[in-house]
Amino acid sequence: MKPEVTAAEPIQSITARPSCRTAGGLGPQTEPCPAAEDDESAVRHLFELSRDVILSLDREGNILCINPRGVQLSGYSETQLRGANIFERLLLPEDWRAARQMLDDLVSGKAREYEIRWKTSDGAILQFDGASVPRRSSSGEFLSTLCTLRDVTERKCAEEKLRKSEEKYRDLIEISPDAIYVVDANSICVLGNRAGAELAGIPQDELVGTLVTETYLPEEHYLFRERIEKLRAEGTLRFERKFVRKNGEIVPVEVSLSAIRGGYFQAILRDISERKKAEALFTGEKRLFEMIATGVPLKEILNALCLIIEEYRPGTLASVLLLRPGGVHLDSVAGPSLPKGWTQQMEKLPIGPCAGSCGTAAYRRSPVIVSDIATDPLWEVPEHRASALRYGLRASWSNPVLSSEGKVLGTFCMYYRETRSPNSQDLELIELATHLVRVAIERDRAEEALRASEQVARGQVEALTYSLDVLATAPAPDKFLGEMLSTIGRLLAAQSVILWLLDESNDSLVLRAWAEGTNFSKVDPEHPFIKNPLSWKEDLGLQELFFSGAPSVCEDIEHDHNVFAALREYLKSGGTKKFLRIPTLVGGRVRGFIGIRHGDRPPYRPEEIELAQALAHQAMLAIQLNEFAEQSRQAAILEERNRLARDIHDTLAQGFTGVIVQLEALEDAIACCRRKEANEHLQRASELARRSLNEARRSVHALRPQALQGGNFWEALKGIIKNTTAATALHTTFSLRGKLRDLPLTWQENLLHIGQEALTNSLKYAHPRNFETRLISNSKELRLELRDDGDGFRVKDRHDGFGLAGMRERVEQMGGKLKITSARGKGTRVVVTLPYNDEATSPRNDGFQGVETAHP
Repeated sequence: MKPEVTAAEPIQSITARPSCRTAGGLGPQTEPCPAAEDDESAVRHLFELSRDVILSLDREGNILCINPRGVQLSGYSETQLRGANIFERLLLPEDWRAARQMLDDLVSGKAREYEIRWKTSDGAILQFDGASVPRRSSSGEFLSTLCTLRDVTERKCAEEKLRKSEEKYRDLIEISPDAIYVVDANSICVLGNRAGAELAGIPQDELVGTLVTETYLPEEHYLFRERIEKLRAEGTLRFERKFVRKNGEIVPVEVSLSAIRGGYFQAILRDISERKKAEALFTGEKRLFEMIATGVPLKEILNALCLIIEEYRPGTLASVLLLRPGGVHLDSVAGPSLPKGWTQQMEKLPIGPCAGSCGTAAYRRSPVIVSDIATDPLWEVPEHRASALRYGLRASWSNPVLSSEGKVLGTFCMYYRETRSPNSQDLELIELATHLVRVAIERDRAEEALRASEQVARGQVEALTYSLDVLATAPAPDKFLGEMLSTIGRLLAAQSVILWLLDESNDSLVLRAWAEGTNFSKVDPEHPFIKNPLSWKEDLGLQELFFSGAPSVCEDIEHDHNVFAALREYLKSGGTKKFLRIPTLVGGRVRGFIGIRHGDRPPYRPEEIELAQALAHQAMLAIQLNEFAEQSRQAAILEERNRLARDIHDTLAQGFTGVIVQLEALEDAIACCRRKEANEHLQRASELARRSLNEARRSVHALRPQALQGGNFWEALKGIIKNTTAATALHTTFSLRGKLRDLPLTWQENLLHIGQEALTNSLKYAHPRNFETRLISNSKELRLELRDDGDGFRVKDRHDGFGLAGMRERVEQMGGKLKITSARGKGTRVVVTLPYNDEATSPRNDGFQGVETAHP
């Protein structure tokens, strides 16, 4: 705050000329204000319309009144401000002392001008120029203080920006590595920077007043005059020349001349003696960027960078350290010339305010230059200092590697075996190397994030595709569930994946499935939730999961208080150090959770949790679909049984009843010697029997596979394969060679079932990319070939189930041959060969007289 600038007599009242608000704010009066009929209303009008803040305070700083402008700027309502203490409501704590002194002066009758700051309701800081005067009663007693505050925040910001811009401009010139001179028409230097003094080899305060021609070789003075004339004609000029320093040393420089006002010209000189080294460095930098662009591993890139720096600056031992995820220790990822023992020592020391060069640079987020490790206080860690000296390290310059968001990624460090301080070129080299390290790290992490994102997408697609493929094969539910959990474990590299479901009838956890690798049937009776299914209620993390329906992450079992003791000890005994729990939701309700266990690994990333949620959702969705499919299948079976029962009851049973009635009547007629009547009853019984037999044939015919109803066997098989593999990743092809004969119904049905079984086995166990179906017909035989490129199996091994046995039985029934060839990783081939003969290709008796083979 500004000091007191004036004193005033007590002010009894304030008057002002009224003004009216215009459309653009405050403007000149165009007509009398209705409210400005007397002094008091004029003051009130001014109070309301003022673009400055006007407020009144009592001796304690309580706000007695404040105008609309003050309310607007503060962000509070007038009700919140009136009666509030200005110190507590608006002023910054660091301004309280000065503001209190100002208020004391006002109470004692002094007027004050000052600068003050407010903190608005939304946390913004406003700056004001203020003036305050005391109001006193006619008896001289202090009543209040009247304050006017003008918002100067924008002006202050502009002034600050201008000041920083000027500082930056001055700093830019002063820290420029190039020598900069301003020379007058008489070739005398009138301004020069530090680099110019260093290039000339004289103190900077002696640079002004020197003749530029003194830096030319005597035999090249004529070149100076020629270049000045050319500069006057062209305005700018660039060339190379030999620069003579004060000590007679000749340095090759590149010169850029520019004519400026007043007959002056500006010369920028750059030492090019290091050009070859710079070119070598540029080549190395280009190679590094190529390595980064082509996805070379980060460690290899950083080691290459260290070697480039060491070649460019002989005697340097370069290294790169990365900050661990915990933010406490650094890991050595590159340092090809450093002793291995020293890199191990660096990794032991946590970062901090006194942790050597690298640990301190990472902690401070700023460069740390240590010219003498033996004496520098930043190395006051006895074991650390002693280890460095033991390995012959004497100087260490470290620079923090900051991300584009300002976060510490690691450090780049240059060691030397002698005490040494960096020059400007060294500092420039450190900055360049640090930049390259940052680019390499951020590119690597961006690629890692992209890979993680792709993993999420691939995982979801793979899980969905797998769900559809597995569901198409209608496996046993437990095996299907084990496969899904195994997929989750494989994609997240987990120790195990367990599905627990909540039995709402007694609030206990039920183990639904446990997958460890390809073992889908593991059960550990020592698990706390198996020993006591109600013990989950002691786990605070699970209580929160069932309440919120959100994933639960435990990064450190040892120190996570949400994990109850028995579970912690059990998990530790199995090498688990962290786990992820994903709730399984059905209809928006938590039905259970999937537990995913890990040993040592980095912290769980958001995309991994997202992937786990997606996979858990796919698992639950697939389980529900499987359950729905089973319910639908059972309903279809029941419906078909009921239909058959109805048909038998309505046809065969009733027909047989009629036959019995007629036979009983026949028996009576024969007993009474009524031959004519007996013949009539016999005829009726025979007619009823034939009618019932036809109904039986119709029922049997209705059991024929539906796929064969509308076409021949080949079209039916293609249709089934296409329908089964629709929306899966399996690619199917079909080939028919020769003219297909009319086949017996038995052949058609058996071949159709064999094709279905081969496809089901392929989808179920082989995970192929392609499935080929061939049908070859010639004059002697019919051959059906079914081939996939999946995992394959050993044909001689024992196989559970009836699939292969059923194939053999069907082929034997048709009098043909079955050949199955397969090997691990080489796919499977099924060949059915059926010889043509008159009996096979002619109508056959299928168990009922008169029933003929139906041709498609």
